[in-house]
Amino acid sequence: MNDKNDDRGKIHISEEVKELVITRIEAQMSPNLKLSIGERGSLDMEEMIKHVKEGDKIGRQIIDSHLRFIQAQASGALVTALNSV
Repeated sequence: MNDKNDDRGKIHISEEVKELVITRIEAQMSPNLKLSIGERGSLDMEEMIKHVKEGDKIGRQIIDSHLRFIQAQASGALVTALNSV
């Protein structure tokens, strides 16, 4: 992952990471479904992709959740959590 801090202290998210998340959204999310994020309300697939491309606060939250899920899969933490249920 090529994330870096920019001049204002915000994390810069690389285009490669954005494309990875967009590809995951397109592959895993039905166009009929909506995702609720905090006070923002519901987002459909296209709105989620727009926020990820813009790298705004909502887009960063979406990216963060996808990256944490990928890390949990890679580390085995996801399987451990599922097996403990």
